[in-house]
Amino acid sequence: MGILKRTSLLLRFALAGIAMMVAYVLSTQVIGETNVNLTPEQVSQAGRAFIFVSLINALVLSFLIIRSPWRGLKLIGAVILVHFGVETFMAQIETLYFNRAVQMEAAEFIGIVAAGALRALIFAPIAVPIFGKLKQSEQSEVKLPAVGPLWDKHFVAMAAFYVVVYFMFGYFVAWQFEDTRLYYSGTTAIKPFFVHFFDLFFIEDPVILFFQLLRGALWTALVIIILRMVRAKRWEASLAVAITFAVFISLPLGLFPNPYMPPMVAQSHFIEVSTSMLLYGGVAGWVLYPRVSQ
Repeated sequence: MGILKRTSLLLRFALAGIAMMVAYVLSTQVIGETNVNLTPEQVSQAGRAFIFVSLINALVLSFLIIRSPWRGLKLIGAVILVHFGVETFMAQIETLYFNRAVQMEAAEFIGIVAAGALRALIFAPIAVPIFGKLKQSEQSEVKLPAVGPLWDKHFVAMAAFYVVVYFMFGYFVAWQFEDTRLYYSGTTAIKPFFVHFFDLFFIEDPVILFFQLLRGALWTALVIIILRMVRAKRWEASLAVAITFAVFISLPLGLFPNPYMPPMVAQSHFIEVSTSMLLYGGVAGWVLYPRVSQ
């Protein structure tokens, strides 16, 4: 790649980063009327995290845009779906499920979801033209083969695999923090592995297994969307899925101030989610990678 092309690419990345910052600033206006009050320290933390998170998020989505054969509205729609789906929707449906512990008011919840949607709606139509993907190419788009019957088995397997990853990392990572156990259960006591899950599935919360299986299906659908929109080698596509999931679901949790969770609880979830989503995204991306005929 020549110096001119490298300079042009760096400039495009910078513009995409600015677009993400603008999207964040404008989207925060949606939740400006809620009752979320931050301390001066939390405001300072948010300011420091703002630039870093914006740049990293923009970089991840820019890679998907660059490596996609799609163009125009199709690509814009895919970027919006991945951006909002991973960063906001998948995170907030779990917040809603565990809201007895989180105790987020309805207005605040709606504001956060609306802000996430607006952020995605602002960024994608700006970023796609930045990388020259707005107009259709003169070359016809190479179509991937239709999803075959084996994908059904793979889909179910990866949805179930997510459930296994979720509960294993939840127990062996997040649940090892006393603050996390106290936050969700009201006690710092920790049960043995098999006793913990027997009580959870059959006594305390019989619905959670089905809820996480639903989330596993939604995560798997997002994997397929990313794989279909990205033209890359198998390892690159798998890594793209893993990084997209880990970055968008964990960075806001770990870097932005969280008025709903004690710091150690947020930290435990940051470690849990970043590592588990790297594993799940990488494995699911590898397994579900479409077989393109040569």
